[in-house]
Amino acid sequence: MTGSLRRTLALRFAATMAAGLLLATGAFYWSASRALQEAVPTSVLRSDLLLVLAAIVVTGTAATLMGAWHFTSSAVRPVEEITAQATRIEAGTLDQRILAHADTEEYEGLVAVLNRMLERLERGFAVQRRLTADVSHELRTPLTALRGEIEVALRTPRSQREYEQVLRSGLEEIERLTEMSEDLLLVTRAEARLVKPERVATDMTALVTDALDGLRRRLEERGISVTHAYDGDSRMVSVDPRLVRRLIDHLLQNAMRYTPDGETIRVELQPLAPAGVRVAIENTGPGIAAADLPHLFEPFYRTDPARTRDGGPTLGLALVASIAQLHGGQARASSLPGQNTRFEVDIPAPPAN
Repeated sequence: MTGSLRRTLALRFAATMAAGLLLATGAFYWSASRALQEAVPTSVLRSDLLLVLAAIVVTGTAATLMGAWHFTSSAVRPVEEITAQATRIEAGTLDQRILAHADTEEYEGLVAVLNRMLERLERGFAVQRRLTADVSHELRTPLTALRGEIEVALRTPRSQREYEQVLRSGLEEIERLTEMSEDLLLVTRAEARLVKPERVATDMTALVTDALDGLRRRLEERGISVTHAYDGDSRMVSVDPRLVRRLIDHLLQNAMRYTPDGETIRVELQPLAPAGVRVAIENTGPGIAAADLPHLFEPFYRTDPARTRDGGPTLGLALVASIAQLHGGQARASSLPGQNTRFEVDIPAPPAN
């Protein structure tokens, strides 16, 4: 059973003082009894009183010191145990937990807080290790392709047309690497709160229309139709147009990636109270398993391989979540397997002037 550290220390200090006072009272009582029962000369009585007082001071001080040393040692011992155990925990041993023999509520609370912090650090390091491994894997693919094409092109002399084809293919891989690097940099800077949105009054309808125009050719090639519902109250919103445009681009590209040919993508703009906009993009397709939904916005998260139409996992949805958080909003996903998938991003904003 544990108690309060403040109460424990107060009781131990009171016990120490009581012991010292008992010794002092006993000595004083002995001196007073001797003076009352015996005819003691004044000089002898005076010397006895001085001796008793000195004994009281020495004995009381010694008792208080011993008691204080005892209860302060017992109070500091859990701190020493916590410090010793925490010192041994490093980046590679974050799975360890602090097991101090704390018998007070304050120390138990401290140990619990430290262990929860270690759990968060362990999860954070695991995410960083996974992210590093995923980035290495994703970088290896375009670099290997780029190196292989250049090596093949250099083995034998080729025509100018063939060299141009190699250069164009290499340029595509470089553009892919550049986009991945920019997205990764934005995600990491957003998590560290190093990016601040530059809000201006933005026509959200025009922003979505421009994004769809950039994808029109690809949509037409696959026979994908786009329906939209734009609420007039969500037309002008104070957001960072550059970041929100990237958010919309990634949502549309993600919807295209998993929409079967000839199916439909729906885009919605809805006002938020008191100010802001909700961007919703819904696509038909295979849907997403419920177990995958909480992890969709993690960098390079891999869902069911059967859902992957082309390429591998990307940073797109992680970037969407980061941009939403920079605006003080959030991104979420819902899905009916075998029917559709819907992404909603709430972007709160002050009213535009």
